[in-house]
Amino acid sequence: MKLNSRKWPQIFALGVSVTTACLSFVVPASAATTNVNVVGYSVVGPAYKALEAAFEATPAGSNVTFTNTFGASDTVTNNVANGQAADLVNLSYQSNVQTLVNDQLVPSNWTSQELNQGGVNPTLTGKRQQTTYNAPGIVTDSTVVFITRAGNPLGIKTWSDLTKSGVQIVTPNPATSGSAKWNLLAGYAGWLALKHTPAQSQNYLKSLIKNTIAQPTSGSAALSTFLAGTGNVLLDYEDDALAAFNANDPISIVVPPTTILIQNPIALTNTGITNSGATAFYKYLFSAAGQGIFASLGYRSVLKNVWNQTSANFAPFKKATDIVTVNELNKKGWAGLDPEFFGSTITFPKKDKVHPNAGIVTYLEQFAGQTA
Repeated sequence: MKLNSRKWPQIFALGVSVTTACLSFVVPASAATTNVNVVGYSVVGPAYKALEAAFEATPAGSNVTFTNTFGASDTVTNNVANGQAADLVNLSYQSNVQTLVNDQLVPSNWTSQELNQGGVNPTLTGKRQQTTYNAPGIVTDSTVVFITRAGNPLGIKTWSDLTKSGVQIVTPNPATSGSAKWNLLAGYAGWLALKHTPAQSQNYLKSLIKNTIAQPTSGSAALSTFLAGTGNVLLDYEDDALAAFNANDPISIVVPPTTILIQNPIALTNTGITNSGATAFYKYLFSAAGQGIFASLGYRSVLKNVWNQTSANFAPFKKATDIVTVNELNKKGWAGLDPEFFGSTITFPKKDKVHPNAGIVTYLEQFAGQTA
């Protein structure tokens, strides 16, 4: 689907019509100010300015201040692992959180915080279902889309168009950016959806990487690079694309027929669990008010009631299978996908010395001469 018209989308503003009853907390007038250290992946940074301002206007947030750090997801994860203060982390993909679990900075049961701290039960189904997808610990959903120059002069429509001669792709570096990993997995999933084999889908990734002319460190840096004139196609988060579109940047958004469901995790760290401001803010992010703000800024809400009210403002897909999940690519999810595609160790099956079964992207990046 190509989205060129300035008539779409029309209501991505903070006044989006969703149920936004604010959380009610009793905060003593004499309560001391509490600071919350928020660390997140680069693209979500602007959303937190709106979320924090709205939260500070509630009784629960009246004595809370914030210190924010946003950057390439792998980079900020490593910074926290190396000692940077963090009470709440909103990262690109689940492996980032697992890194902090391994370093004993985030509790191993962090996915249960959505229920125990946020008050949302992602395991309920049927009429009682509270979340859009059964994915605990996920605060926002998105998809991978293509951003082209205004009017889509190359006529880009599908994944196969990206490997044609003359196409110059910008996508972040998978060595530092979670966005890059989502983008490449989306291309692989899109090729599999066309009934190609895993080996053929690796060949496709090789061609995609060959047409890549710039790999900035993060998703936000990649958008800046593209807007500055580099390349003619950018692979990006849907929410980032919508933000650029609504800022009147000269772009068109192309939604591929098949893409991947991006699920961005959030967690309270060990220090965050004991920080009253952090726990209250975490709960706000999962409330109708917080999710309504996310939805107004181009994120697909994880709350079913908010998603039902805002879904018409997002690109539709013909069938549910057009949005592939990480668990459909690998039954182990990110725990399996990371070593399979992005691990530093490259291995091959016995009968195939061309298509790795571990370190796929690492191998293809080296082959194409990119820096990984």
